[in-house]
Amino acid sequence: MQDIKAVFDIGNGYIKGAVFVQEDDNVSVLAKDIVKIDGMRKSKILDIAKFAKNIGDVMEKFVRKMGGDFVDEVIVGISHPEMQIERITEHKRVLNPTITNADVNHLSKLMTEISHSENYETVKILPIYRIIDETRKEKDPIWLQAKRLWLMADVFRIPKNFYNQILETFQKLHIKVVDIVPNILATAEAALDFDQKDLGSLVIDIGTNQTSYVVFEDGYPLEFGLFPYGWEDVTKDISIGMKVDIIEAEDLKVSHAIVSDDPDNPVSHTDDSPVDSLFLTQIVSARYAEIFELIQQRLVALDRDGRLAWWVYITWWATKIPWILDLAKKVFTLACFEAKEKRLHVPDLSKNKQFLNCLWLYLWYTTYGASRGGGLGFGLSMGWMNKIWWFFKDLF
Repeated sequence: MQDIKAVFDIGNGYIKGAVFVQEDDNVSVLAKDIVKIDGMRKSKILDIAKFAKNIGDVMEKFVRKMGGDFVDEVIVGISHPEMQIERITEHKRVLNPTITNADVNHLSKLMTEISHSENYETVKILPIYRIIDETRKEKDPIWLQAKRLWLMADVFRIPKNFYNQILETFQKLHIKVVDIVPNILATAEAALDFDQKDLGSLVIDIGTNQTSYVVFEDGYPLEFGLFPYGWEDVTKDISIGMKVDIIEAEDLKVSHAIVSDDPDNPVSHTDDSPVDSLFLTQIVSARYAEIFELIQQRLVALDRDGRLAWWVYITWWATKIPWILDLAKKVFTLACFEAKEKRLHVPDLSKNKQFLNCLWLYLWYTTYGASRGGGLGFGLSMGWMNKIWWFFKDLF
């Protein structure tokens, strides 16, 4: 039996979509497409009719390419500069001699109740670990003796109006959204294997107008974080610094920009370049250095600066800038590499880097969400109270 799912990666400038089909253990791509967004700016949907038309155009192309097959489920990936990421902890007394399923379910309910924030919608609660009597970390605490059970989790929230507009758009098109996934979750899951999570790694995803990161050690995320700076800020810097309009600045960034760990002596630039290559390098390097320094400050606060045994990984769309890995290596004093897919090879997408997010979102959902009705999403499916528990059982 075919299991068909569509993944939509909603960025600031483009919507990327792909349709996956799984038959037994084989995964293949039936269709993929990318369209420029008309009704959205700075992660705000300004014209929901135009935005819905963009989604509808992609779905129409999918139906034509699939020859009448239909999509069973849609997973939406998002990155938003105003996304909140908060680590919260909750605990409860264990009244019986041992921990029971009722204790776990009650603690899960308490966690969801304290996760709410005004004008924001919770889209994910990611369990970090459970602790028994404040000392012992346990994978499965059921039937263990304890007086208290603790749960630590990261909460991911997006602005409520953005969340509602996303759901409204797909509902208008009669498309069922089964999960909304922050892209940084999918990126970390796809780019890191068990050893990298265990020994210590940093994953950085530089987007259009935000940069997300996650630090792993001992198999757990030490911290997720986000800064409202990305590629768009580099374009603005070039526009202001070189006194050109935004369109020309974007062209300069794409065609001539390089990054150097010593901006006064850039690695390479041509003397016959139509622009001041040295000045351009200084502008671009300054912004990316600022982004890396902000993350480095968090590593210092976590006492992990220069101490991650399995290095730094940066997503491909950032590594397109020449020598950006050298700048990152200088800031973090760690080896730095491009983040690559390690767990699922799909010929049509694995080598098409524009659609890597779609592949990674699909991997995340099929790992943690498929059998549990959407992973830890809220408002998208029934039975969410038990999802924290089931996510833990899948996580280990």
